[in-house]
Amino acid sequence: MPYIIDENDRRQQLKTGSIAENAGELNFKIFSYVKDCLARNLNPNSKIIKVYVDQFLGSTPNYQRYNDMTGCLIRCQKEIQRRLGQQAKILFRIMESYDFEISEYEDKKIEENGDV
Repeated sequence: MPYIIDENDRRQQLKTGSIAENAGELNFKIFSYVKDCLARNLNPNSKIIKVYVDQFLGSTPNYQRYNDMTGCLIRCQKEIQRRLGQQAKILFRIMESYDFEISEYEDKKIEENGDV
């Protein structure tokens, strides 16, 4: 679990709408949101988490962004399970919802650069 040093109010910025600039910030943003929902006996909303992910990916995602997003969702799910005792399967489902988009990206890159 990444720890965002609370200088320049970055934690608060992430909690109140700033776009995550790296995988650590995305993890922090999602974990904080899910933790807050669970503390208020609410179910996390997948649409909100997808907005966070889409903002992180940007308008022209690349391999690094897809990879960071995938790793972030898996690690965040594991950390929620470890620290909060919840399954957070929603994060795995969100990750899987990008499978087609990532496959299309990979196929495009194979066409452009050749296969491995």
